[in-house]
Amino acid sequence: MIDWVSAKIICNHDPNKLSNGIIASLDRDGNTEWLTNKKTTVEGSYSTKIQIQSVTDTQIYISGNPTKFLQGHNLFGSNDLVGLMGKFFDALLKKEELGLCPDPFQYANIKDGHYELSRVDVNETWHLNNEKEVLAWIRAVGESAYLKHRGAGQFSGDTAYFGKHSRRWALKCYSKFMEILAKGHHLPVDLQIPEMIEYARKALRIEGVTRQQELKRRSLHIASNWDIDTAEELLLEYISKLEMSDVYMLKDDVLDTLPTRLRMVYQTWLNG
Repeated sequence: MIDWVSAKIICNHDPNKLSNGIIASLDRDGNTEWLTNKKTTVEGSYSTKIQIQSVTDTQIYISGNPTKFLQGHNLFGSNDLVGLMGKFFDALLKKEELGLCPDPFQYANIKDGHYELSRVDVNETWHLNNEKEVLAWIRAVGESAYLKHRGAGQFSGDTAYFGKHSRRWALKCYSKFMEILAKGHHLPVDLQIPEMIEYARKALRIEGVTRQQELKRRSLHIASNWDIDTAEELLLEYISKLEMSDVYMLKDDVLDTLPTRLRMVYQTWLNG
């Protein structure tokens, strides 16, 4: 699932409507070196916020979780980055107060994925028996696993991090149930139904963060270079670099819940 996107998009707009103030740099004599607009926060239909900034008169910067912006949660979602971002942009266009006014050529390019990415987070969910088992797995991995050529991970709270401060990519493992209990991450009231809570309660979430340097190295900094399989393949490649004891491998009954393709890749990883 696509969980976070930061992108620069060519789009005509009114910079004044996107400005939340100006940040300025002055030299020692008080002369202006540069000015930049502060990011504006925009709320989705479920008060899920993203940030948008005017870069030039024809370029905007967008950063946030398009899945949560559109549907109010990220328990599950889409791996189709271009399609998701197209729907996300259409939702932004409905907010007239933003002053976005792409011409037909710009709009077609956005819908086709012709824009630059600087960060993309993707994740997959594995369902264990309950939240206690999820937390035990995360703690065990956080204390014993390591990434090839990067060393041990870091365990903080209920999350295990690997390569947390890397400028290229990183992994994290966490309990989705514990996340939705945290302040600022609660499900919207009308989505707090037993089925959604139960889904989150058993959810082990593994997430890969890919930053600009790594996106460029892989030629994935252009959104149109992503297809429906890219997110899953990227995450599984990152997971394959994680070294851990067999004690902490996912059990057969958990693997049975995975899509066939995910299960085959996971087994390939185990077999080296």
